[in-house]
This record gives sequence, C-alpha cells and structure tokens, in this order.
Amino acid sequence: MKIITRDNNDRPMRYPIRSIFDDFFTPTIWDTPTFLNTPTLSADLWEEKDDVYVKMALPGVSKEDIQINIMADTVTVSGHSKKEEKSDDDSKKYYFRSMESSYEQSFNLPTKVNPEKAEAEFKDGVLTIKMPKADEVKAKQIEIK
Repeated sequence: MKIITRDNNDRPMRYPIRSIFDDFFTPTIWDTPTFLNTPTLSADLWEEKDDVYVKMALPGVSKEDIQINIMADTVTVSGHSKKEEKSDDDSKKYYFRSMESSYEQSFNLPTKVNPEKAEAEFKDGVLTIKMPKADEVKAKQIEIK
C-alpha cells in the first residue's frame, strides 16, 4: 500500500518547486477532456529492402476524403468527412443527424523517399502507402578492381 499525503485542497502533495509550477500553470492540458478524447489513428510503419510502407486503418472513410502529402522524409495523411442523415417522411416528425470528423497524422520516415514514385491503395478501410527509397540512400554495390 502506498501512502499519499494531501494538501488542504485534497491534491496530492508534491515537491515544493514542482507544486509552485503546477499551481501557476493550472489547468494543464492533462486536465482538459478534449485532450483525452482525441482519437488516434491506428497505423504501422515499416521498411522492406528498397521501400518504406505505411498502413493505416480508416474505417468508415471514403477514398475521396483522404489526402496524402509526401515530402522527402515525412508523410502526412489527412482528411475531412461529413455525413448527414435526414428523415424523408412527410409527417411532422423531423430527424437530422450530422456527423463531421477530421483527422491528420504525420510520420517521420526512417530514410528519404522518392515522392514521385509513391503508390497508395485503399481497400476495405485500410490505406497502404508504398514509398520507394530515394536513390541517394539506396545501397550501391561496387566492383572490385
């Protein structure tokens, strides 16, 4: 069991200097619910021979809503989608639901890539990006004289 001492405001006691900074900068970003509720996208990043791959799960997103920006050592996947549902009845009951979401995730790549030769595929809610390594970072085999 761990004993936690508390101050008059029922906060756990901290080191004196840290307590001064914590009191000065309250509320912190850790206390805001929007920070905790921010969705994160599931993604894998790996390297195979002469290519770098990014694979992301984007369920419920259409291919037209996805934007991919590739620079020499960074790839950014972003998008914005909006879905609306309305009731089509002529009765006095009204129904309208709008769901809007935006997302963006950037990855620092382990090596430089060639953006002009990159390929992307979106199938069954999974985005796969294949980026060939830049010629300057590929291993070169030389002849022995």
